[in-house]
Amino acid sequence: MAQVTVIVPIYNVEKYLRACFESLLQQTSDDFVVLAINDGSPDASEEIIKEYVAKYPDKIYGIKKENGGYGSVLQVAFKELKTPYFLVCDPDDTLAPNAVEKLLELARLSNADLTIGAKTFVYDGKEEQDYDPAYNREFATLRVQSVYNQGDDDFADLFFVDPSPHAKLYRKSLVKDIQFPEKVGYTDNLLFYISLLNSKKVIYTDESLANYLIDRPGNTMTDVSYKALNGQILVFKTILAQAEKLNPIDMFYYRMFESFKYMLYQTRRLNCDEQQYGEIMDYLETFLQSLLPKGKIILPLYKKYTKNERIERLKDEALLTKATSHLMYQQMKKAMTKAFLEHKKEG
Repeated sequence: MAQVTVIVPIYNVEKYLRACFESLLQQTSDDFVVLAINDGSPDASEEIIKEYVAKYPDKIYGIKKENGGYGSVLQVAFKELKTPYFLVCDPDDTLAPNAVEKLLELARLSNADLTIGAKTFVYDGKEEQDYDPAYNREFATLRVQSVYNQGDDDFADLFFVDPSPHAKLYRKSLVKDIQFPEKVGYTDNLLFYISLLNSKKVIYTDESLANYLIDRPGNTMTDVSYKALNGQILVFKTILAQAEKLNPIDMFYYRMFESFKYMLYQTRRLNCDEQQYGEIMDYLETFLQSLLPKGKIILPLYKKYTKNERIERLKDEALLTKATSHLMYQQMKKAMTKAFLEHKKEG
């Protein structure tokens, strides 16, 4: 029986899908199957899926469903899993030829629940490529091919890993209780953080095992619409809610605060009207308020890792303090709204 299922969530990617499938068919390991899930794509993706399923009926399996977003695809896929491990390959990306072999070998040798590889950034229509270790080297240095055990101090370093699905092999049991919101992006963050909290053992390799097309028009990295950011906030609120029963370590909450800050400054690029901007800012504050009970454990980590200037640090410390959080946020909201409207007026 195959050991790995490669899940391919598919929506409006006919231009890239064949290259994705071909990269899977060229794997040096045969110990996997492909589950291609068409999330109600209106383009020719379904015809391409059928073409490959017909050619490789023992390797590629197709499912067509109504559109529900990335999380709904994962939810369907998890119900179909018959292998002990899975990985997700986005349809506009490709895997290195030895990706399945390397990740599965590491998982078996270490008994890891989560196996993480590096990746390569590629760009649409360009030959340029950039290596990415898949974690932030400003704040941690991950050991290569060495087991991280939950409960050890250095396990916290894994929270600096990029939560994108690229080159990550998951044990099936990690995701049995995850519930994904539908019709939103960024649900790969939910998959990663809850799986990491569930993991007893994790292993990392600095070998690049996936090619990530980072600049495709319309992907979640380039979408700054009202709907997209609203969905992103929902996902992080969901992460926080589902993590509570898992007794997260302090670093998890610090990373959630940094995610809040990232979303806050994403609002500068929002393509929306004034009313929608205010709604987003108010919704984002509800996420901040959910973090306030953990403010005292976030603050020491914030002071340790932040590279912000003094004024920014003082603002963040006020945001994390219950007595001053709302007032500081409202002051920031007022200033950011003014800047947003001025920018919109200019152009």
